[in-house]
This record gives sequence, structure tokens and C-alpha cells, in this order.
Amino acid sequence: MARNWEGLNFLGLEMNEKDVASAGKRNLYFLSTNATSTFRSIVSSYPGQLTLVSIQCPNPDFNKEQNRWRMVRRMLVEAVADLLQVNGKIYLQSDVESVLLGMKEQFISHGKGQLVVDSDGRMENPFGVVSDWERHVLARGAPMYRTMLRKV
Repeated sequence: MARNWEGLNFLGLEMNEKDVASAGKRNLYFLSTNATSTFRSIVSSYPGQLTLVSIQCPNPDFNKEQNRWRMVRRMLVEAVADLLQVNGKIYLQSDVESVLLGMKEQFISHGKGQLVVDSDGRMENPFGVVSDWERHVLARGAPMYRTMLRKV
């Protein structure tokens, strides 16, 4: 995505350090961190506006039943709702429908009444850039579930 939109800056937050690679682009940077606990402080230090948050294909924690399908926490949702500019977008994507529905529910429930559904259901990837996992899922003929929220 950074290649297609060179006028924007991109930050990738990934918990799994082995998945964080050198980007090689001036407008793209990756950090190995837990977004739930660090999102607010990282984004607050950025001098520009937050216009898009994208959460794509998070991995469910099958070892802890209470966390199995909850991919975003209230603390992260509230930080996104606070820091996202008006008309900013939140793109949610998963190959597991219940994971997507859970993320959407968390954003609507804890978004402080500032978030509305912009696009839902079987929408196409709006960026024209397919992630590695998305490519893998689509190659086996499975669907991707997507939702776009907007801050009002």
C-alpha cells in the first residue's frame, strides 16, 4: 500500500516479531508491539492526522476460551475512536466471519458513538493490495469478510 500512496505515511504494528521485516520505503515503518497497549502513545506522538486504521486477519487465541474470538480490546477501540480524524476510516478484515463480527461489535460498542458502518458484507478489498494471508485464503477458494467503519 505504501508503494501506491507515496504521499501518505504507513505504520504497521505486529505482535509477532518474526513477521516484522524491513520495509525499504520512506513512508512505511513496522514495529513489533502490542497495539492494544501502545497504540495511543505511538499515534499521539505523530504530528500528522490519523486517517485510516486497518486491522487485517488477526489470529484468534485458541488456548484461552475467553479470548478465542475477541481480537480487539476496549482500550484499543477507544484510542482509535479518540485519535482518528472525522471521516477517517477503520478497515476490518478476516477470513473468519465470527472474528470480523466480533471486531465490528467492539468498535460499535466502545467507539463512543462516533463510529458508523460505511461498507459491510462481501465488499471487495478497497485498496487493491492483497496481503499475503489474504492471497493464501483466496487461493484456496475461501471468502474474506470485510467491514469499513467511518468516524462521524
